[in-house]
Amino acid sequence: MCSARVAAAPAALAADGYVDFYGHASAAGGWLFCGWSRERWPEALRAGAVVALFERGRVIAETLSAWHDRPDLGRQGMGVMVFVRAVERPLGELLGLEVTIEPGQAPLRLHAVRPLVHLREGDLLGRVRPVLVRSVGADRARLAGLLSRRPFTGADTLGELSAPVQFEVDETILSPPDGLVLLGWCADPAGAVLAIRIRRGGATSAPIAERWLRTRRPDVFEAVGGKLGLADDRCGFLAFAPGCVGEIGPLYAEVELRNGEVGYKRIPLPARTGTAAIRRILGAVELAPDEIGGAFDRVLGPALAPINAARLARPRPVSEIAFGTPPEDPVCSVIVPLYGRMDFLLYQLALFSEDPGFARHELIYVLDDPPRRRELLDLAHSAHRRFGLPFRVLLLEENLGYAPANNVGLAAARGTFTCYLNSDVMPEAPGWLDRMVADLQADDTLGMAGALLLFEDGTVQHQGLTFERLPQLAAWPFPMHPGKGRLPRPPAEPLQEVEAVTGACMVLRTALARELGGFDEGFAIGDFEDSDLCLRIRAKGLRLAVDHRARLHHLERQSQVTPDRMWRFNVTLLNAWTHTRRWFATEECR
Repeated sequence: MCSARVAAAPAALAADGYVDFYGHASAAGGWLFCGWSRERWPEALRAGAVVALFERGRVIAETLSAWHDRPDLGRQGMGVMVFVRAVERPLGELLGLEVTIEPGQAPLRLHAVRPLVHLREGDLLGRVRPVLVRSVGADRARLAGLLSRRPFTGADTLGELSAPVQFEVDETILSPPDGLVLLGWCADPAGAVLAIRIRRGGATSAPIAERWLRTRRPDVFEAVGGKLGLADDRCGFLAFAPGCVGEIGPLYAEVELRNGEVGYKRIPLPARTGTAAIRRILGAVELAPDEIGGAFDRVLGPALAPINAARLARPRPVSEIAFGTPPEDPVCSVIVPLYGRMDFLLYQLALFSEDPGFARHELIYVLDDPPRRRELLDLAHSAHRRFGLPFRVLLLEENLGYAPANNVGLAAARGTFTCYLNSDVMPEAPGWLDRMVADLQADDTLGMAGALLLFEDGTVQHQGLTFERLPQLAAWPFPMHPGKGRLPRPPAEPLQEVEAVTGACMVLRTALARELGGFDEGFAIGDFEDSDLCLRIRAKGLRLAVDHRARLHHLERQSQVTPDRMWRFNVTLLNAWTHTRRWFATEECR
């Protein structure tokens, strides 16, 4: 019986009620508080209306309540049992509950009696179950179902449910520190499932339907679609469950039906990490235009950002091989990341060697494609023998992506200026780099200089960037190339101010690049790092310009030849999401 420790009447009336005892019911997945209140609150309260206050924090989550008579209180109040769905955490002693019935009104305060009884689960359930039998309220039946659940014992019990439910997880991926990405398929032909939660140790996720994307699974549809009554092949899912990975214990799914039944399904522990994990996740989804924004806000963005950060937090060993003797005090350090095609190094060195001014600069190649190490070094030895131009090669032990590779080069740079250059960019004539450096030397307000980049047929590839919202891509702003594909028209002045410059060829002061930390590595693999750097430079009050006298040809992405286009397209969307939230969030709220 929920008997009260009722203080003297004046002291009792000083609060709106009291909590007599409490504890955590792990099988039910939440805290249970038993006490009384002078005022009975409505059955359906808004989310967050009930707050459990502890010494070292508070718990705000889904709440259920049931009411019962308390003869010992007379007409001073009613007994109440409050369930708050949440994991058990070391928050110290309970201080009480606050219940806000209407926004703007003072909350009801149910203080914890002293000394307060904190019961273990077995004693807690034994004490509240008889009381629940004589309780009333719309939540009573559901609360009874929660408190009668059997705990997970390691066995899969979905087959024991009264409704046919199939829930299969093919793979899980850790999203540090304690989140989980799940890939699998699900069939619920009767619509019987109320919620699916992921649990391990003392940690429990929110219902994963809140962060759930449907994916195509033609293999499942062909094999069992007819038997299970599936309507189409989008029976697969990719879900993100934050805060569900405890330190010990099996990892399992808790499937709750609308009638209160619960079944369990053991799921595999995460194994894949780093770039492989990012590729697996982004390769699993194909989004319609109206799905893109929500998918990245709720699932992909929050899940992938920690995975990418953990990937880049590991040590990054770098070895260096010098070919020839670089200048002791270079004017500009030209940084060229290499990925995919290594033969571009030969073409660039052939053209650079014909530029007399290039002897004042240093050239740094960064290999971001470790399996091609031998191929690159063979080409480098051959190129140095043939062209005689000195250069250094920095060798990474794993593929880090565009921003980290360039940042490795920046750390090794010795020039007063830095030029970021793609390996598939070839100068049309000598003197291009000296012109861009001279632009910066002549004007302290110029933060970055870009070049006029042309396609092989002489039409414009880049003469500055603008930002345009694309309705088919969540209306996010994408960098666009005005005049792309047209013949270049000489401007009135060769140096034209622009909104942004492409990272295929940009020059800035090395001190500024280091002050800004180089390219932001929060952008995964490659895309949008260059426009982000430009916007950070503009935020410092500096200008950006393109020098139309610096003419180079850009083969545009021929250095990156990959057959898996879907994952690569989704990487671009991931970076567009990051870029938009950082630089254009205010505009989106208008």
